[in-house]
Amino acid sequence: MENREWIRDPTKESDEYIRGVNEFLEFAFQNSAENGKILCPCVKCANCDSHCRSSVYEHLTDPRRGFLRRYTQWVFHGERPITSTGTTEQHSEMEHDMDGLLRDAFAMPPLEETISGEGERNQEVGENVKFYKLMKENEQVLYPNCKKYSKLSFMVHLYHLKCLHGWSDKSFSMLLDLLRDALPEGNVLPKSYYETKKMISGLGLGYEKIHACPNDCILYWDKYIKDHVCPKCGTSRWKTTNKDVQANGKETSEKRKKLPAKILRWFPLKPRLQRLFMSSKIYESMRWHHDGRVNDGSLRHPADSLAWKEFDSQYKTFSSDARNVRLGVASDGFNPFKTMSITHSTWPVILIPYNLPPWMCMKQSSFMLSLLIPGPKGPGNNIDVYLQPLIQELQELWFDGVETFDAYKKETFQLHAAVMWTINDFPAYANLSGWSTKGQYACPCCGIETSSRWLKHGGKFCYMCHRRWLAPNHKWRLNSRDFDGTKESIGPPRRHDGVEISRQINEIREEGLENGA
Repeated sequence: MENREWIRDPTKESDEYIRGVNEFLEFAFQNSAENGKILCPCVKCANCDSHCRSSVYEHLTDPRRGFLRRYTQWVFHGERPITSTGTTEQHSEMEHDMDGLLRDAFAMPPLEETISGEGERNQEVGENVKFYKLMKENEQVLYPNCKKYSKLSFMVHLYHLKCLHGWSDKSFSMLLDLLRDALPEGNVLPKSYYETKKMISGLGLGYEKIHACPNDCILYWDKYIKDHVCPKCGTSRWKTTNKDVQANGKETSEKRKKLPAKILRWFPLKPRLQRLFMSSKIYESMRWHHDGRVNDGSLRHPADSLAWKEFDSQYKTFSSDARNVRLGVASDGFNPFKTMSITHSTWPVILIPYNLPPWMCMKQSSFMLSLLIPGPKGPGNNIDVYLQPLIQELQELWFDGVETFDAYKKETFQLHAAVMWTINDFPAYANLSGWSTKGQYACPCCGIETSSRWLKHGGKFCYMCHRRWLAPNHKWRLNSRDFDGTKESIGPPRRHDGVEISRQINEIREEGLENGA
């Protein structure tokens, strides 16, 4: 493939750039045109919209648009991808570089570096045990003379399909039985779903189980880790059965097996963030908001927003390293049983890394499950009890960071992270913010300055003072006939800073203590 540095020409007016655009159009319309149109590779269309030749030319030569900077291999326009060794991939959709995947996942050096390094580096200790075990699985062919799949690569593909399409564990085991019978003799397929999960579990990151009070009072974690009874409500940490209760109704001191009454699943964030930088391919995407984003004033990504820019100006130490991660937190309840006849609400807490480009950060594969809060009822205002492990980890990432290996620069750096936004519906917003989104003061932004009116016959509050955000001399402020019969004279509510909010919280606490709450 010829050098295509002309794509990065900032002016979009040089002779080399215009000549390159014409060569691209000739190539694309010969190999990928449909109905006289091709996918447009400008920064706004991003190979998603099709246009005719003249429109594509206008987009690519427009200084505000131009070519996608990293689109040097025209794979969407009929060009076969070129690997680092210079060979063309005939079946790129079946490509599975399991060796590279394993080395990225475990932060292992490339094979040539291992060979050329001083001394033996193949000591099977710690995390290396998992790595070398998986490498052995990857060296096993699926069946004699199989040239496309190893045992590990085939099972990773099959397990991926199971997760995408919601196959049950039993159906997966039955499929393995069928495939083991259909494939040639000598195949090394696992016998069950359990063996498959055990084999590839080393690729993933685990989670921790934290016991919780059934009434959502505390987590048996940190200072309560050894307690057996909730210090707030007196409820036992363990489930009780008929055999655990004596005739007088008291719980026995000896149980056959202690089963926790409620379990929170916590997926630690630090190792997941570290893995983002173990792969040199993902590394570039994690810096896209800084290196690859087109800064032309259009809002295409959260990095273009005023909130992001204000955060950068306020915390310059954090923003000085583009590798530091900006996160969004989303949470809501759902019924995992796919039936409305069962009342059950499980609450996942999900993190979204906004460093990634927009076509990646909102994909399911980029979401990071942080907490899985069990049902059968939603945590309500007690969600802060379950958020403790995540909050503690976020505080450590903000103040201290975590040592992370940069696979692209081959260096170690201190990775920090910050939560920029929360994404919720209005009821969940009330739980996370601690402000009631019902009643007279329902707006968390306006607070005690919320303008509300009680509807006598409707039996509910309504909020009509939307005109307060208009300019002071706007004609609608004095228009009482077309609204609710009143003129609007007050301005928008003032924004409260952290000091003011803290003062209000302290006043609520003092009032509660005076009332004996």
